[in-house]
Amino acid sequence: MPFCPECQSEYKSEVSTCTDCGVALVAELPVEGALDNEPSELLPMRNFANAAEASMVLGLLEENGIRAFLSGGGFTVAPSAFAGDIVLMVDERDMERATALHEAYFGEGSESADSPGDEAPTEPSA
Repeated sequence: MPFCPECQSEYKSEVSTCTDCGVALVAELPVEGALDNEPSELLPMRNFANAAEASMVLGLLEENGIRAFLSGGGFTVAPSAFAGDIVLMVDERDMERATALHEAYFGEGSESADSPGDEAPTEPSA
């Protein structure tokens, strides 16, 4: 049975195009979440003073398949360099995409350390 690679709908064998998406059907859907076993580092992308903003940015990144998590501020057991800071950590392989996505949504200068309440990214202490 063929599948739509966009909406993942299954069709009868005589159908060749998805009726909803208009794309050509494929015999098998690609394996999602294929494991990437390559070693990588987590890098600090940005510090936040408030949990709501940190969660919003993390959600945006996760929705776009970017490997990231929040450290500090009660989100993890690993505290950030300064008590109360929340650090957005991003896999080094995704940093370029994460930065571009953040700039597209929040503006190019939004990561500046000069912004009130925000500091330059600081790696959490162990």
